[in-house]
Parts: sequence; structure tokens; C-alpha cells
Amino acid sequence: MSSLVERAIREPEVQSARQYTQRIHRLAAAYTGLFFLSLVGIALLIWQAQLYVTLSQRSNVETLTLAFFLLFFAYLAALSLGGTIGAARIAWYALLARLGPDRAAVEQRKLRALRLATSADTPAAAALNRVLDLETQPRCAFTLPVEDAVGSMGQILVDGAEITHRQTVKGGSSAVLAYFAAQVNAILAARGALGDGALGDDALADVQIVEWRNIDDEETEEYLSMVRFARNLERHLGTEALWPTYTLTTEECAELTARLRAICPALRNEAFLPHWEYQGEHKIPLIPEPLGLISLSRTEKRVDPLASMGCAMAVVAVVVAILVLLIIWPPWVPGK
Repeated sequence: MSSLVERAIREPEVQSARQYTQRIHRLAAAYTGLFFLSLVGIALLIWQAQLYVTLSQRSNVETLTLAFFLLFFAYLAALSLGGTIGAARIAWYALLARLGPDRAAVEQRKLRALRLATSADTPAAAALNRVLDLETQPRCAFTLPVEDAVGSMGQILVDGAEITHRQTVKGGSSAVLAYFAAQVNAILAARGALGDGALGDDALADVQIVEWRNIDDEETEEYLSMVRFARNLERHLGTEALWPTYTLTTEECAELTARLRAICPALRNEAFLPHWEYQGEHKIPLIPEPLGLISLSRTEKRVDPLASMGCAMAVVAVVVAILVLLIIWPPWVPGK
């Protein structure tokens, strides 16, 4: 169950460029579906206002509930409007690429249409549970370009346990950081290095993101300060790594660069969509309300926008379906 929650809520499957592209398409579809379903809900409430008011007044349900649903639909429509516009732009460029002979020219037009990051934009950054070092430059920060023949989509700066997507559009993408961590794991697994390091097999495991700076900058800085202290201490003492560390070779960095290059078209599409970066909490009440004595809860450091927007769309779809069913098969209420 925990692995299912992690895949569905914490991080989507981004093990390959194809999965990353599918994630962007699904996110665009979720924004579009949420927007139009919200409009349908508003239209139903206005069109059948007399029916719903009658049902509420004669079934011991507060009429104010209808106002709540109207506000609920309006809020979600406003929330998803930017994503719907972005999805329309993605679809437009996809149509141009399909109809035109030169896909590269369409990608260049798409890149020119994107807004470059400004000093006010906080770059997407995260903290890893392991330090990443470069074989040729130990204990030094290094960068990996995220670019293809069309143009640059920024860089991945690796500074110890911190990874940052910088010099890109709209402050970068947190999803590309999750993709980067997944690719590092794949390369280390192919080398047979996972679970084999200076601190023993049990000390080193998969590379995972443990903190997100855009969500909680204080905890991220606190964690990274401890990592820097350990690295400075090992440098002062001249000892082996005091913090669990993986060392990447030049060939592995080249492979990472190639894998980052493969998602550049998807990154240009993603830049048209809003970036919602929030924590999430889900609860399971063992003893439900009105008692509510015991409940289980779990907090995720970051909920992917695909999960949050997808859940919102599912809720709206259920509410709209109930409204439609009440129109098709109106229930019997006293006094009718």
C-alpha cells in the first residue's frame, strides 16, 4: 500500500523520457478536465437551480450547500484556468509540429514563447540523502547541461547533496530533479554500485530526495548545513567520506547529460503549465466522525501537481455526476 501511495501521490513514474512526456500530457489533461468539469457544474447549478433548491429545502439539507458548490466550482475553474491555457498552447504547438515538415522550427518557436527566469524566481532545488561527487573533481560542485539542438533548458547544479535546476524558465522544474535522481539510481544500479560504499552496504541505498527548498527552505537549509559540516570536517581531517557518498565517473556524467537532453521537449511543454509545489497530508479515520477518536495520517514532503490536480478532477467529476443523476432521476421528497 505504501509503495502505491508513493507512486500515486509522492512521485509519479519518471524513470524514462517517455514517462516524463506522458506525465506532462496527463497533467495538461488534468488541468483541462478540471476546468471544463467545473464549468459544467456551474452551468448545472444555474440551469436547474429551482430543482436543486426544492430538493434541498424538502430533504432537510441546507440550501447554503448549493452556494458552497457554486463557489467550489468557481474556485477550481479559476485555479485550473492557467493550466488550461497552457494545455491549449501545448496542443497548438503539437498540431503545428504534426502538420509542418520542420519540428525543430516549432520547438524553437516554443522556446521563444517561454518566459526566461528572473532574479525574483526561486530556482527549483532539493536535497539528496546522499552526496554526489565527480570523479575528476572530488568535493567540488559540478553542472550538467539540460539542452538539446533547439536550445538550453537550464543546468542541473550538483553541490554535494544539493541539486538545483537553474538558468531556465519560470524558476525551473522540481519534477526534473526527481527525474535526475531516478536516472542517477539507474546508472549506479547498472554499475552495481548501489549499496556499496565507504560506509558499508547498509549505509548506502538509492539516491532519494529528502527535502524540497521551494516547499520548506528552512528545513532544507538546516539539513544541507549538516551535510556541509560533515564534508568540511572530512576535508579538515583528511579522512574518508563522513557522509554517505557516491562518485560519478566522466562517462556516467555524459550518460546523465544524454538522458537530460531527451526530456528537453517535455520540459518546454511543462514550462507552459503552472508549478504547484506543496506538501500533502492524507488521513484515514479508524473511528469516523462525530467521534473521531483515532485517525491515521501521513505527510508527504511534496505532492506532485499531477496527483493533486488529478484528485481534484476526480472529486469534481463525482459531484457533477451526482448533479446529473439528480436531474435524470429526481428523488422523491416529501411535499412533491
